[in-house]
Amino acid sequence: MPYLVAGLVFVGLLSVFDLLLILAVVRRLREHAPPGAAGPPVPFTPPGTALPEFTATGLDGTAVTRAYFTEPTIVGLLSTTCASCRERLPEFADRIRGLDARRVLAVVEGDRADAEPFVAALSPLATVVVEPPNGPVSTAFGRPAYPSFYVVGADAVVTASTLAPSGLPVPAAT
Repeated sequence: MPYLVAGLVFVGLLSVFDLLLILAVVRRLREHAPPGAAGPPVPFTPPGTALPEFTATGLDGTAVTRAYFTEPTIVGLLSTTCASCRERLPEFADRIRGLDARRVLAVVEGDRADAEPFVAALSPLATVVVEPPNGPVSTAFGRPAYPSFYVVGADAVVTASTLAPSGLPVPAAT
């Protein structure tokens, strides 16, 4: 019986030592991980960022460039492969309902056929651009996490950014 108790105590102490060793190794690996290897990507373009030059075309033929932003504009970046984008689509549509469609830009990344639910919901409310992955508009915004929502000022500078449409301020008309 004393050998059994001694054996159990030994196995318990060995397990605690093994756990402490594993935690030390994980901490050391995190310290030596290359920059950018750990953590989520930058979720969105921060306020104060000036958009670079880009060129895209809306489904209605509207040219979308830096010059498109002649007054504060709401921009929504969505992806057809993003489940959260589909969930936030009705919230985004509700947020922009009643605004001038020229003051709202909806960018849908993905195949045109897959984008149809987004196009149907947003076309009456916004200028809609459907682009391939890493298209010109999403690249101008630094390929953010999806969905991302912005207010872009008349000077093509981001004035507000958020991951939820409810966090968007409604820009005042100029």
